[in-house]
Amino acid sequence: MAAVGRFLTIFSAFAVTAGAGQDPLGEALAEKVSEVFEQGRQAVVRIEASDRHGRLTGTGFYADPSGTIYTVTGVLGDANDISVVQGVRKFPAKLLVADSRTGLAVIKVDANTPFLPIGDSSALPLATPLVAIGYPRGLSETFSFGMATGFDRQFLNRYFRTTHIRASIPVQPGLGGAPVLGLDGKVLGIVVAATDGNAGCYILPINAAEKIHAEFARFGEVRPGWVGVSVEDMPIRPDGGPRAKVAGLKEGTPAAESGIADGDILLRVGDVAIQCREDVIDASFFLTAGDSVPVVVLRNGEEITFSIRSILDPAFARESGTPVVESMPRFDLGDGN
Repeated sequence: MAAVGRFLTIFSAFAVTAGAGQDPLGEALAEKVSEVFEQGRQAVVRIEASDRHGRLTGTGFYADPSGTIYTVTGVLGDANDISVVQGVRKFPAKLLVADSRTGLAVIKVDANTPFLPIGDSSALPLATPLVAIGYPRGLSETFSFGMATGFDRQFLNRYFRTTHIRASIPVQPGLGGAPVLGLDGKVLGIVVAATDGNAGCYILPINAAEKIHAEFARFGEVRPGWVGVSVEDMPIRPDGGPRAKVAGLKEGTPAAESGIADGDILLRVGDVAIQCREDVIDASFFLTAGDSVPVVVLRNGEEITFSIRSILDPAFARESGTPVVESMPRFDLGDGN
């Protein structure tokens, strides 16, 4: 709860100097949110594009000083002409990445730019205060405030490709692609979908966006990894221990050739601890084809570590136009089915 602790520390500092009849918490919050907004707004841009369906607008933000912008694919449609508007300035932009699995789009302008510092979304606590900055349709840059209210792998029985942040941030049309910042001004995620009649939203964690962009920077393309091991849950253990069991190895896959065996209990894949089979969703997402990943299993009471070199997810080459969420889970470290 470190983020909440820092938040309360800010409030306390204001409470000491607040006079009778004032609302120190509200004043402290207003001042801090205003500070985050003023510091971040210069790096947030309006995206404009046109496709066969008409004119599209949304939000994006500079993620580095060389003009790289993160936004969402829904803002761009299938447009060939993309523009970035910042104040009275308008820049042409080119598309670098359109990731159908997450809805992330990466575009670029040829300019030196301000940028937002990137945070770490891997250990975000519940109730973390969040500020989204974007361009509601027809309006200037605007902020919305809320808190992290959950971390979901599925919504309405449809699975995300990696855990998303659920937040009580109200959104309006045009805020797709908006950066979501912590009170330290660092980006923790990107608005990808509205919920509850626009009273809340889902946020793609910034670590997921960074993974996709890093693959493009390394290889010139997105390269989701796959090792080919299927997993099922055993009954809940009395000791509450891990219960994700290897339940099928596909012949000729990296996993089958590594020495992992049916019946092994998965404990960790890369940096992701595995408690149940749904934990494999995040482990799968963060695999990169061509990289080796340590996989730790429990076999006959002994922990064994295997190094597995992942290959390109066979399903990735077959996909086109996949929405942000999909109808079926992918439980086998990058499903190739």
